[in-house]
Amino acid sequence: MKKQIALAMAGVLSVCLCACGSSGSGKTAGSSAAASQAAETSAAAESEKSGTGTGTGEPITINISHSYTEMDQVSVELNTAKKNIEERTNGAVTVNLYPNNTFGNLVDGVEAVMSNSPLMLMASYSQWEDIYYDASALQCGFVFNDGQEFLDVMESDLFKKLVSDMDEKNIHALNAAFVGGMRHVIGKKPYRNPEEIKGLKIRVPNSTTYLECFKAMGASPMGMAASEQMSALSSGVIDALDQSISLMYSTKSYEMVNQVTLLSQQPLADALFCSTTWWNSIPEEYREIIEDELHQAGLRYNKYSTENEGKMREEMEKAGVVFNDGDRQAFIDNGCGDLVLKYGIGQELLDTLADIRAKKK
Repeated sequence: MKKQIALAMAGVLSVCLCACGSSGSGKTAGSSAAASQAAETSAAAESEKSGTGTGTGEPITINISHSYTEMDQVSVELNTAKKNIEERTNGAVTVNLYPNNTFGNLVDGVEAVMSNSPLMLMASYSQWEDIYYDASALQCGFVFNDGQEFLDVMESDLFKKLVSDMDEKNIHALNAAFVGGMRHVIGKKPYRNPEEIKGLKIRVPNSTTYLECFKAMGASPMGMAASEQMSALSSGVIDALDQSISLMYSTKSYEMVNQVTLLSQQPLADALFCSTTWWNSIPEEYREIIEDELHQAGLRYNKYSTENEGKMREEMEKAGVVFNDGDRQAFIDNGCGDLVLKYGIGQELLDTLADIRAKKK
């Protein structure tokens, strides 16, 4: 997979805007691409100083990688954003979309971003835990009651500080959140409390935050890419999935297992990330258009998820799916409620949420 990504990036870098001095890209693109990049470095550096991006007039190509299927509403909204960006920039910016991990897995995506490649990676904040640990607090288990609370936190001073700190690590979080409700458990039977979930082989995103959450719940989680989960469920490697209702619906996992336990343990919340160095090399007029369209795509997706979750559930129930209420408090009392306190911003996040909830009363 890394070889495929290297080849893809080599082709892209020869025609698109990229940040100067990206040592990772040069090493994987081959000698001809490296020579071409070296020849452009001086001009690129000069244009970056003036804040105008590339001075060659070449088109800007952006790759957007995500793990959602082409049938998912995320793909629908990103396709609309792509069309609008290309129209509003009169073709100066081209957007390539890679759904279902077709560009590479999340680990490869992180490596590409950190090497200043022209890539926007859709991922959870916890995907950056090795570079900025506190970002994982936003995906920690049993912190948020619903998806709207996640969006409310994004308007807080705490979140603004987190984004600023990530920028200093060369990770730019765009103002484009895709929140599809809360994650639950779908499997062969109900898993309503710590006793019933004990030892459950469940697929979760390959991130410490998700693994630790389900270990604390009593399960035996297995981290794997979303593109691998259905085959793992079919073969019996795992017995359950950690999904939101929208993911159950779009992946049709409910056709394989039909018992849903409503636990709302974590939000289905992703954002778009890219290299800060590369992002700042794009002319400001285009950055504004790109971010605006991706922000609007996130808003449309969030609205769609809120308005259609009930309809999705109804269709799944007609197909024989049983929805079971989980004892969320039992998991919190069993230690899951303290997971967030391991992070430096953990208590501040809880305090921020307490303020948000108080204002809504």
